[in-house]
Amino acid sequence: MVQTRILIVEDEVIIAEDIRKSLLNMGYIVPSVVSSGEAAIKKVKELIPDLVLMDIMLDGKIDGIDAASQIRSLYNIPVVYLTAYSDGKILERAKITEPFGYIIKPFKERELQINIEMALYKHVVENQLKESRAFYESVLEGIVNGIWVTDKNDVIVYANKGMEKIIPKPIVGLQLLILLEFFKPYYLRAKESLQPFYYEAVPFVISNDGPNYQSGWLIPRIKDKNFNGMICTIESIHKHTQVE
Repeated sequence: MVQTRILIVEDEVIIAEDIRKSLLNMGYIVPSVVSSGEAAIKKVKELIPDLVLMDIMLDGKIDGIDAASQIRSLYNIPVVYLTAYSDGKILERAKITEPFGYIIKPFKERELQINIEMALYKHVVENQLKESRAFYESVLEGIVNGIWVTDKNDVIVYANKGMEKIIPKPIVGLQLLILLEFFKPYYLRAKESLQPFYYEAVPFVISNDGPNYQSGWLIPRIKDKNFNGMICTIESIHKHTQVE
């Protein structure tokens, strides 16, 4: 069984040693102990640990929160904060980095172990969800030219890469019936009937180079028998020529 490798970032030597001993007693591996944010980033790159225990208040140019932010964005390593401070402003800064745990000193070994195991589990689940989303997005890219999804308020919450060829500007977060007013009759037909509707040769006028005629499906998303959004696909594109 592969043991979990944990990097400790703590600038108080006695506390760092106590944490190191506790982790070893729990069966974890501690490949290194560092005392600054800069050293933490360097060691993460060198060692690629499974998890980082990060003190927030550190010596050096960057504190634990800034270091954790870079570690997460560059290396996708989960970080659990260790801090003696529960100040609201510090907590708000820490939350932005999406930590996998936040432990207030002093803490008990059992509390530390539970936070570590929960952080590791959460990280695995998060990676699985990312992989799953990437897989399904790649499938969607292969079977349709474009797809977008709206919520119950008709706001676009997802659009695949194929939509960029059809609408070459960001559309997520926009109200579909305002963005594509010409599409409104088809959209409302599917929304009001709560039944899938196949639209054919609808002229999408997005730019000044003339319409492209699109065909595809409008599939209502239903929750508790009520409209909860729409899945819209574009399955064929007919450049400047309407289908007879």
